[in-house]
Amino acid sequence: MIKGPPRPSNYTSPLESEQEEKNEMNGSTPAALNVKRSIDRQRKEQRAVTSILSGVGLGLLLIIVGCATLSAFGGYVLWKQIQQQSVTVAQMEQKINKDLADLQARDAELASGLESAGAQLAKQLSSLEQMKSQVNRHDKDVSTLKQRLSMIEGDSSNRRR
Repeated sequence: MIKGPPRPSNYTSPLESEQEEKNEMNGSTPAALNVKRSIDRQRKEQRAVTSILSGVGLGLLLIIVGCATLSAFGGYVLWKQIQQQSVTVAQMEQKINKDLADLQARDAELASGLESAGAQLAKQLSSLEQMKSQVNRHDKDVSTLKQRLSMIEGDSSNRRR
C-alpha cells in the first residue's frame, strides 16, 4: 500500500465505508430491509424517469432534425422552381421578341400590299373616269346623230310632200 499524508484517527477509507454500508444493509433487521427496498425502488424509479426523459429528449431532437430537414428540402425545391422560372421567363421573352418581329414583318407586308392596292385602285379610277368621258362623248355623238337623223327625216318628209 502507498503511504500518503497522515490521516486523522477516526478516518476510514472509502472502500471500507462502502463495505460497512453493505454489511449494514445486508443485515437481517426489518429497518435495513426497508431501506434496501426503498433504495432499490428509488433506483428503478430513477432509471424509469431517466429512460422517459431520454425518450422525450430523443423525440424532441428527432422532431427538430426532421423540421430542419424538411426546411432544407423546401428551400431546395424553392431554389429549383426559381431557377426554372428564370429559364421560363427568358424563353418567354425570346418567344415574345420572335412574335413581335413576325408581326412587324407581317405589318410591313400588309402595308406594301395596301399601297399596291391603293395604286391599282387609283389606276382603275382613272380608267373609269376615261371610260365615263368616252361614254359621255359617245352619248353626245349619239344625240347629235339622232338630231341629224331627225332633221334628215324631217327634211325628207318635207320633200315628199
